[in-house]
Amino acid sequence: MAPLLVLFDVDGTLLDAAGAGKRALGTAFRRVLRVDGFEQRTEQVAFAGRTDPRIVADLAAALTIAPARLERERERLYRAYYDALGQELARDDPRRRVLPGVVALLEALGRREGVGVGLLTGNLEHGARIKLAAFGLERYFAGGGFGSDHVERREIARLAVARLETAGGLVYEPSRVWVIGDTEHDVACARANGYRSLAVQSGWVPRERLERAGPDALLDTLEDTAAVLRILGLDEG
Repeated sequence: MAPLLVLFDVDGTLLDAAGAGKRALGTAFRRVLRVDGFEQRTEQVAFAGRTDPRIVADLAAALTIAPARLERERERLYRAYYDALGQELARDDPRRRVLPGVVALLEALGRREGVGVGLLTGNLEHGARIKLAAFGLERYFAGGGFGSDHVERREIARLAVARLETAGGLVYEPSRVWVIGDTEHDVACARANGYRSLAVQSGWVPRERLERAGPDALLDTLEDTAAVLRILGLDEG
């Protein structure tokens, strides 16, 4: 059988960081760009399913920071974000968690021959690694695609597959690539590349919006490992 690749989104799909990323960005903007009123001035900026570079650009626009200034300070801003994110995730917060069924599913996929697992996330790569390490999930993911690769998620998906093909010496047929995510953006990036999509309502997007996106499959959570494996075309053994 042709090899299968399963790509996972991070926030809202694998884990719930309870807003640590947004708080860390706020800290970074205040430290590097000396802004006031971050929370109030950026409350309309959308985060779910969007790439970090696009989120940062929208935050800067809401804060009336000129694009040229943002570009000059981008690397300092990212470094401050990574530092603040690590500090945020080091604090106790009972709201933070690995989402239901995730570990069991990753373990099950790891036991199967011919099945690859990777990331497809809008997070900057170092930020994604910080989050995964904080939740003990880093060992499941050797590679993938990240917001630091491209501002558009559909391109991140394409780059993730190409990178994992090179690393594994394999070729994945588009119909044998699954994208698992919690937003309509995950569904759209899969469709744009001819991949298949499993939407999971474990994040912040209403079920109706996920249904309208037209995923190949839709689940409330990833708790039923056998059901997910059946959707992916894998047996339960």
